[in-house]
Amino acid sequence: MRIRLQGAGKGLAKLGSRARQPTERLKSILPGRAPIGTGALSAPEVRARNSRLKSLVDELEESSRPETNPTGAGLNEVFDNVGAPKQDHPIPSKSWSRGEKLREGILVDNGIPLVSPILARDACKCAECIDPSDRQRNFSYADIPTDIGFSRVTPVENSGETIVSWRNDALPHSAGKSTILDKETISSLRKPFRNPHWYLYSLAQKLWDAESFTRDSNRFDFNEYMSSDDALAEALHLLWRDGLVFVDGVPESEASVSQIVTRIGPLMNTFYGPTWDVRSVPNAKNVAYTAKYLGFHMDLLYMREPPAFQFLHCIHNESVGGESRFADTFKAVDVLYSQDPGKVRDLMTYPVRYEYDNDGYFYSDLKPTILKRQELNVPNRPTHNASHPHVMSDVGRVYWSPPFVGNIHPKLEHHELARFVSASHAFSQILEQPQMVVEEKMDSGTCVIFDNLRVVHARNAFDLNSGRRWLRGAYLARQDFVSKASSMIDRMPANIRFYTLDGQEP
Repeated sequence: MRIRLQGAGKGLAKLGSRARQPTERLKSILPGRAPIGTGALSAPEVRARNSRLKSLVDELEESSRPETNPTGAGLNEVFDNVGAPKQDHPIPSKSWSRGEKLREGILVDNGIPLVSPILARDACKCAECIDPSDRQRNFSYADIPTDIGFSRVTPVENSGETIVSWRNDALPHSAGKSTILDKETISSLRKPFRNPHWYLYSLAQKLWDAESFTRDSNRFDFNEYMSSDDALAEALHLLWRDGLVFVDGVPESEASVSQIVTRIGPLMNTFYGPTWDVRSVPNAKNVAYTAKYLGFHMDLLYMREPPAFQFLHCIHNESVGGESRFADTFKAVDVLYSQDPGKVRDLMTYPVRYEYDNDGYFYSDLKPTILKRQELNVPNRPTHNASHPHVMSDVGRVYWSPPFVGNIHPKLEHHELARFVSASHAFSQILEQPQMVVEEKMDSGTCVIFDNLRVVHARNAFDLNSGRRWLRGAYLARQDFVSKASSMIDRMPANIRFYTLDGQEP
């Protein structure tokens, strides 16, 4: 389901709010202690904090004595021994899928568990299982008995929560301890991405070209970027959506680029160092350190995990020429699919080996031109304005850096190589079309930030004798960006289109 939020207000409070907020009842049971989603409670705790559950928990505690627990029972036998619980939630329709039943908070249907008890036990986040201070586990999933079972599953009327007592429970639970699972936790048990921070991937990406790139709104003042959390959140949102922003008014200092990066996360260190200079030098070890034309490329694709974001601060630029050029490879993939879907499939199939072998350093890695998002083990993302949204939702990264290719795949037959070269040529031609390119003459005091695994960059040749040209660069890893951006999602602008992870309205 598509949802469009209107207005210029800040925040995405609706987005995943149910998953982030514990119910009022759960707050009253364990104020300040129970992490969001689940809580395992002993009978004394429940009696002291919620008298409404007293009789239920007493009954469950009595039926969960250790001597009644089965031993040596296989998983099927444990499932067969589960009694049909009292249910106060809607009686499931026979046509409901297992996922639909779980979304309604139904853990057991007519005596049949909808998930393995191992999965439910692993989801417990009570104070015994998860340390309230460091949020680390006090148990290992490897120690959950394989014959663990549901002794009794009791939905609590009008609360959306379910009390689970166990057969053959795992430590550190004390004997007879019951677990309370809320509706959101039960609905997420079979989801691969449970944490609310994954909702960042529900924010749509926007494809752009020279005409549609919002050059004015994608610019920030350095002081505002450094001092305002709202400005930072907007910059993160635009980087996540478009992959390209500019920061102006940056002080003429070698330390400035580090300050811009560390506002988001730690510097990513490489063999170039935590930061590095882009200046023309004799006998350059990298084409970037010359004055000649540098075609579209991405940095460090010869590394197994290349930098996700690149920062380039123009400290001085008095030279003639040297304009920076940027293009959206995701837009190019969408255009190429309109022309010939088979060429997109070829670029997803045939890998390229990237290599760096110079000055005592050797790096090498094999990558396809288009990497599917499912291979990154992250959620698919909606695309704001794609001609082929279902195709683009599975495009995770694009790898394109012809200057640093070691070789194309040596074991392909001629007809396969011909298809791959043809697809690569078509992709390159799309990138080079003038209407695809955003060109910027970097002024002194401007820093560009771009997604290194989506946005290709290039540089026109410049006259070495016309004046100084000095840029200082740095990198940021993807996980560090995601960590910061997901923590600021409530500050991001609300007038964007997004999906929830399961396609449901939040």
